[in-house]
Amino acid sequence: MPRALFDFAQASAAVKAGGVLSAILRADKDSFYIELETRESGLVELGTSNGRERRAFRDPGQALKLVRQLGVATGRFALEGWDANAPKPRAWARPDQSADMQARHECAERDAEFEADMRQALAEADDPNVEKITHEQAMALLDTKVAEIQEEAKRKGGA
Repeated sequence: MPRALFDFAQASAAVKAGGVLSAILRADKDSFYIELETRESGLVELGTSNGRERRAFRDPGQALKLVRQLGVATGRFALEGWDANAPKPRAWARPDQSADMQARHECAERDAEFEADMRQALAEADDPNVEKITHEQAMALLDTKVAEIQEEAKRKGGA
């Protein structure tokens, strides 16, 4: 019969309620798993957040960090199943997370540039030594710049 699985929230609640006696860091080939020794249910394994399978760790240090995060102060190791010479498993690819993080970083860079521009503009607005131009002059400069860009685009498109 398979052991019961606790996700992190369930394990944390069990620890806080005083139902967990200790943790066991169990090795199996190239992965590490956390088992919790409970007062009522015996051994319970730490599972994934969806509760379908055991939570595997490639690095025992990460597993120990999680045990400490749970608040379990005592435990033991079961390393008989560990193959220290096993190749490291490939890291999980998360292209969706990668693209999301890249977009967030780009957005943060644009926000920082915009904020710096606004701070500079506000400082210049208060500086009496800065030459100020009228709205009409600004619009004329902008129209000239737009015309230059359109002319450049026509040249590139016609070439």
